Amino acid sequence: MLVFGIAFVVALNVAARLDRPNLVQPVGVEFQMVQTSGPGGTWRTISQPRVTWRDVEDSLYSQNLDQLRNWSIFAVVGLALASGIGGYVLSGMMLQPVRDITDAASTISATNLSRRINHQGADDEMKALADTFDRMIERLEHSFEQQRQFVQDASHELRTPLAAIRTNIEVAEMDPQLSDDEYRDLLALIKSQTERLTRLSEDLLLLSASERDGRAEFEPVNLVSLAHDVSRQLTPLAHGRQMVLRVEGDPDVEAQADPDALFRCLFNLVDNAIKYSGDGRLVTISVQREPAWATVSVTDNGPGISAEQQASIFERFYRVDAGRSRREGGTGLGLAIVRELVQTMNGTVSVESTPGAGATFRLRLAPAPVAAPLLV
Repeated sequence: MLVFGIAFVVALNVAARLDRPNLVQPVGVEFQMVQTSGPGGTWRTISQPRVTWRDVEDSLYSQNLDQLRNWSIFAVVGLALASGIGGYVLSGMMLQPVRDITDAASTISATNLSRRINHQGADDEMKALADTFDRMIERLEHSFEQQRQFVQDASHELRTPLAAIRTNIEVAEMDPQLSDDEYRDLLALIKSQTERLTRLSEDLLLLSASERDGRAEFEPVNLVSLAHDVSRQLTPLAHGRQMVLRVEGDPDVEAQADPDALFRCLFNLVDNAIKYSGDGRLVTISVQREPAWATVSVTDNGPGISAEQQASIFERFYRVDAGRSRREGGTGLGLAIVRELVQTMNGTVSVESTPGAGATFRLRLAPAPVAAPLLV
């Protein structure tokens, strides 16, 4: 503002002086006879400039230019003061949200994420920036809360088998008269708890790897063939519970996915259906082709899952029946692993269930690209 004001004043003065007339040369000369003073004075001729309206006009023009210069100087000084004071005040008002953001950021830490800016003002860029910062802090707070909860849950899950192992070892140490059968029972208990720890640690590592690395290589996977592989591995478990595993669907449906990760997802879903739907049930693996997805579903006719439980069933360490899950050797991470792995493959997982009428878990994945026909 100040620079443009000075440039305008200078240009105005220059433009005003470009047409200024030459006032050095007189416009005209007149002669006059003048007698010298004193007795016997003589007459002589003198010349003097003739004063005309043009002279008066030039004189006024010169005075106006001087006034223009003086007022220009005053205007520049006033403009400099107004620019400095006004710029300071306006910049302070405009940058107040930035200072609020800076103050909020300086007080935020991993243990204090409750601070918000809550900028009140016009719906402009500064408010958008402050609101974006608030939403970012809210997401960070949610992430840290999930992390803390995960650490607490993992510690609790690890502590239970460790306590069981320690208790059985102490029993063996305190009673040296134990029989061979009693020793074998204690060793069997210790072995089962050790296996549970192993599964839990492997599941935790798998979750950590899926969150850290989303660079898995995808390839076409035939879903019916994958379903048969899972069924063959879990058939002994199903037969032990008098259950039937059935695979059905379009044999040509292929998904673009990571074969190992997808196998683990389907394995977890079928394993859960066998363990928790009840003895003598039917578990069906269905493969379908949807307009934008390749879909594989696992359906059972067990007791079903309530709407309240469906909202949390994919959370880590969440169990519909905590006591039964532990008896079955579950870690509470199976469905959480399914969700994490499916998300890394750009897919979705959902559950549909009515209490008393079974449940259906559905994986939706991107279909494999159709190969172009070969031209002969």
